[in-house]
Amino acid sequence: MTSIITSYWKVFRLIFVMFFLYLMGDAFFRWDGFSYYATFSEFLPAVALVSILWSAVALFTAMVIWLGGSLLEWLCRRTGWKIRIEHLLLFISVFAVLGALAWTGKRIIWQRLPTTPQLKLTIFLAVTVTSLFLTWIFRSKTAALQERITPLVWLFGIWVIISVPLVAYQTWGRQADTTDAASREISAPSVADSSRPNIILVIFDTLTALDMSVYGYERPTTPFISEWAETASVFTRTEADSNFTTPTTTAFMTGKRSWTHQTYHIDGSKPVKNYTENLPLVLKENGYYNMAFVVNPYASPETLGISGGFEIADPPVAFYVSSNNLPEIIWAALYRLFGDKIRLHDWIVKEDFILYRVLEAVSLNVSETTVPPEKAFNRFLDVLDNKPPEPFFAWFQVLPPHDPYLPPKPYMGMFDPSFEMRSLKSQRRAPLHEFKADEQPKADIIRARYDEFIRYCDKQFEDLITQLKKRDKLKNTVIIFSSDHGESFEHNFAGHGGPHLYEQLTHVPFIIKEPGQKEGQLINLMVEQIDIPYTILDLIGVSAPSWMEGRSLVPLLRGKKIPSRPVFSMNFQKNRSLSHPITRGTIAVHDGDYKLIHYLEKEETLLFNLKEDPDELNNLFDREPETGQRLLNLLQENLKKANDKISQKE
Repeated sequence: MTSIITSYWKVFRLIFVMFFLYLMGDAFFRWDGFSYYATFSEFLPAVALVSILWSAVALFTAMVIWLGGSLLEWLCRRTGWKIRIEHLLLFISVFAVLGALAWTGKRIIWQRLPTTPQLKLTIFLAVTVTSLFLTWIFRSKTAALQERITPLVWLFGIWVIISVPLVAYQTWGRQADTTDAASREISAPSVADSSRPNIILVIFDTLTALDMSVYGYERPTTPFISEWAETASVFTRTEADSNFTTPTTTAFMTGKRSWTHQTYHIDGSKPVKNYTENLPLVLKENGYYNMAFVVNPYASPETLGISGGFEIADPPVAFYVSSNNLPEIIWAALYRLFGDKIRLHDWIVKEDFILYRVLEAVSLNVSETTVPPEKAFNRFLDVLDNKPPEPFFAWFQVLPPHDPYLPPKPYMGMFDPSFEMRSLKSQRRAPLHEFKADEQPKADIIRARYDEFIRYCDKQFEDLITQLKKRDKLKNTVIIFSSDHGESFEHNFAGHGGPHLYEQLTHVPFIIKEPGQKEGQLINLMVEQIDIPYTILDLIGVSAPSWMEGRSLVPLLRGKKIPSRPVFSMNFQKNRSLSHPITRGTIAVHDGDYKLIHYLEKEETLLFNLKEDPDELNNLFDREPETGQRLLNLLQENLKKANDKISQKE
């Protein structure tokens, strides 16, 4: 028994040290981003939690390696080979180091070299052969290696022991967030006015207007929405406030642009700050019963700091309970235990953490990794069947058509029959952001998956409208259809987020259907997301508060005109929140047919005439300097005003 424990201890302490060295490096790089919206005292519990979880993974991994090594050692004894567990551990260590160096070198030195299966195989074989050779050379040094790592084992072990009470205190010892409680007290509901309409806001995540047939796209991606919109008001030129979920959702929930609300980052557990100035609170103070059915954790009321405005706000984890995808199962468990108490509670299953890649590779689920919209819609319908107070405000934020683009049958392959199911895992995600020109055909294939997913979303929306009609809920309900941002498959960039603000990323759908509306209309004036809450309040006869930066679009719905004004989009992920001025990122400004995109760091400026060049291929900044400079000055003046307001908050 003692020899078994000793043998396992040798394996465990090496695996434990290797895992923690990786964790230390990952924590170092992760802190740089985390510090943009939180303090070190908030980061420390996250490090403690991931240390405990990572230790458990090391314990399990060491057990698997020890069992495999013990079997190998037994077989070698039977054949007369002198191979022991220590040799296997040395090989694993050398292989891990050389593999990391080889892949880092590939990314840094030979980054332009295409990553083909042949290259991967070549690197793997080279690392394996070199590792075997070095293991043979240093096979007699394994005992010395074990002794050298012993101090690190005790050092990391002490930290894990300290982490346990730290996580326990953070999770169960601290009192509830008083700020959120205060926001709930502020939002005491008023007497309802039953004559006011219900409001349903449906947001499909990552849906660009440019891939919707209702907006003229060549593929029939939205046949039902096209039919439904024939008796609705379709805004043809709506720009998102940013190019990813958290800032855009905050924009249409607060009526403030990103440089005002300052939620620049993705966290998913706690808000950058609590926003008592938000649409749900205003609605609640005017008698509305508010419900949020938000599947994306980066857009949940808790994440945005607006949960005080809702009577019903199911946590996103509620929609993942039936998942059979391993990362999602673990994420759901962590969310339940730590989601509202420890920032970055899901660090260990983040996509950029190595465990996520391992779990995804062995996941049971390859056919559905995005929560179907019907889960959120059905939850709402169940609430409706219990006759909630009216008027009500219901906000949906469902994940499709967000990647991974896995539309179910019969939609899979609808727009690209050449797609083969056996290559599902290799093609379900978009290329990682920047891609080379010769990879455009791959991006086009993935765009077909995305378009098929939109077709699936169209059907899901049709089912929701059908169920509302059966329940006779359309007679006094305003339905607003939109998206938080778009998705790019062009300009050598796939996905969303990042530095670019091309139209695929910022042009979003926006359709309003009022009760009893019989005639449709196209509204071509350019509008923005911060106009949505202002318009909702005007539709129900409530004056918008002064802190909203948008404007009402109701006059346009009534056939009247309002003056055009510049429209802004922005991405400030590289800036620190709250009291820090904006110095990095990208800002776009629209004025008439012109759009200017300015990259703050590299001081690069692009100018496009969208009427003549809708694909944004011809930069006119040098050819039309007067227009370009005018828009650049306008952009810089507004940025200065925003930074002046930020400095006044210090």
